[in-house]
Amino acid sequence: MITEVISFLRQYSKFNISIRILLIFILLLIFTLNGYAERDFEKEERIGRRLAENVEKQYELIEDDEIIEKVQQIGEYLKEASGIDEINYQIKIVEREGPNAFALPGGFIYLTADLLDYVHSDDELAAVIAHEMGHIIHQHSIKQLQDKQKFKLVELLTLLVTGDSTLGILSELTSITILNSYRREYEEEADLTALELLHKSHNYHPVALLTYFERVSSEYMLKPNINMGIFKTHPEVSDRIKKIKQYLDENNIDINRRLTTNYLVVRGDCLTEEPFFLAQIFINDELILSFTGSEEDVISSKMREVVSKFDYSLKLDLQAYEIILHAYESDGRTSLSIGREEIVSLSQEEVQYQGITPQEVLKETREKIARILWRLKLELPIFLLNE
Repeated sequence: MITEVISFLRQYSKFNISIRILLIFILLLIFTLNGYAERDFEKEERIGRRLAENVEKQYELIEDDEIIEKVQQIGEYLKEASGIDEINYQIKIVEREGPNAFALPGGFIYLTADLLDYVHSDDELAAVIAHEMGHIIHQHSIKQLQDKQKFKLVELLTLLVTGDSTLGILSELTSITILNSYRREYEEEADLTALELLHKSHNYHPVALLTYFERVSSEYMLKPNINMGIFKTHPEVSDRIKKIKQYLDENNIDINRRLTTNYLVVRGDCLTEEPFFLAQIFINDELILSFTGSEEDVISSKMREVVSKFDYSLKLDLQAYEIILHAYESDGRTSLSIGREEIVSLSQEEVQYQGITPQEVLKETREKIARILWRLKLELPIFLLNE
């Protein structure tokens, strides 16, 4: 709906601002009335409930109050962002192989237990749920069945509610949803809707849809025989990734994959090593830098500052040449910068226990970071292909 309004306004950008605001209001009203005024949400929920009864006979439900509360809360935030109060979302966890999810008409969403282990963050979990909400909001399963059965939508809904077994359409509808066998344009519409819901919610980052999509696609390339769930890779996967990136770019959303993943986790420790205190910096649990000091408060403060600066400056698409060393002959110090941001500066005293110069210490740090980044990119071939 929003993209259609924007497209229309671009054609009439010559109008003054007051006329354009009036046009927006009228168009939103028209789209809302056309989209939802005659829609029978109650009937859709009755259909979904019938299908849900069969699904829950087929798959074991996971009864974990904490997880269920979390996914329902995510659902509530996204529902509020959608502006559609008539859909009562019920999100449940099932035992089914693979990181997967599927949605039934009327607001019934099922997530697999493997999916909860697979996502890197609540943002990615919200991205999957938002994608399924997109299918429900746009009635994709019913529309796809309608395309095949050639019924009018009202007639099809009536048949689905009565469950006429001679038509077998309830079974066919179940297959569409569980197998995620949607048409390409329906998948892309669900992607766009998910991005809009994430963006409007202000609780979850839209980049999460991209990071989840890229990782699943990469793993499919490396292990094509495993079940990769809702984002089953097919020839159009790269097009969908490009469209997600296009949305992020058009909405001025920075593609920082670290916001929604645990790709590059930075942490620091401060240890007592008589007669000094030792600070250690880790990326993905790999030690990349050590330095010492005689005062615990000073060394701890510096360690936290270095972690914070690394955390801010590290990105998956960081190139080795962007990690720069500066040696200062006047006082023997050497600094390491990422781009224009100085991350850490070391003196000979702070590295003397290592038996090498500050420049050698930070050169090793740069090489270790470069190796970590390269290993990560090798695990994400879809990322390398699409950058």
